[in-house]
Amino acid sequence: MSTKPKELDDVREVVCPFCQGLLQVSADCISIPCRHCNRHVDVREILFPSKKKKIVTIGQRSLTCYKCCKEIVIDKNAQAVNCKYCYHHNDLSNYKIKNLFGKIIETHGLLYLRKRGFIENSSLRVGNAIIKGKINGDISALGTIEINKRGEIHGNISCRKFIVRKGGTFEGNVSMK
Repeated sequence: MSTKPKELDDVREVVCPFCQGLLQVSADCISIPCRHCNRHVDVREILFPSKKKKIVTIGQRSLTCYKCCKEIVIDKNAQAVNCKYCYHHNDLSNYKIKNLFGKIIETHGLLYLRKRGFIENSSLRVGNAIIKGKINGDISALGTIEINKRGEIHGNISCRKFIVRKGGTFEGNVSMK
């Protein structure tokens, strides 16, 4: 019986996710330490990425584009960002409003409606909302809508979490995400 040296069946090149160094690995390899930065590299995850959520690094956050609904990773201090997929402008600012008539507000930030404030016939898509005044119209939030004392909403609501404090009023339909 002759023995031949074992040839590498399927060698692939992968890039280290930490230092961007080039590594040559066997297709059967599960994980290895990077020869450049000595960090553990999960080769299976690089070759066959799973559909689990990406871990956001420190100093960054993720949000969903209002137009194409794809996830965007941005700096945590950003005030606005254009989607890298559809180039839609996504505002991240917070709004303190006294009165608003017939305007479109689309932000991933906080909408704060002041006491005795009034919003009429406006399209509102926000990250979170705190209502101390009155809204006649529909509001959609990615997070929480909170109606405080003397706050009123007359219209439809779409949100993940809905809070009505004692003294708050709501009239309409609620859709929970």
